[in-house]
Amino acid sequence: MNLIDFIIGGLLANAMPHLIFGLTKTHFLGMFGYSPKGNIMYAVVQFVLCIILFCLNYEYKELMENGYLVGAITVLVLYFIFGKFLVKSYGKKE
Repeated sequence: MNLIDFIIGGLLANAMPHLIFGLTKTHFLGMFGYSPKGNIMYAVVQFVLCIILFCLNYEYKELMENGYLVGAITVLVLYFIFGKFLVKSYGKKE
């Protein structure tokens, strides 16, 4: 493992809480402030940077051989796709 691998993992791991806090409208400090939309944008920026860094440092086929990274990316992409629906469906109802 080298420093770039640590940065790739850190970006991917940090994108998840910012996405969740943004979807649940929890005020949490991110690069774009405390707003929920800011946290969602910060999660997107981190995810894109993670993928760019990985593609610059390795080949695409190496991504498919890295089970940990594929699993983390899958969970994050599923939250991007279904997160708002899950928060509405299972969120606190008044």
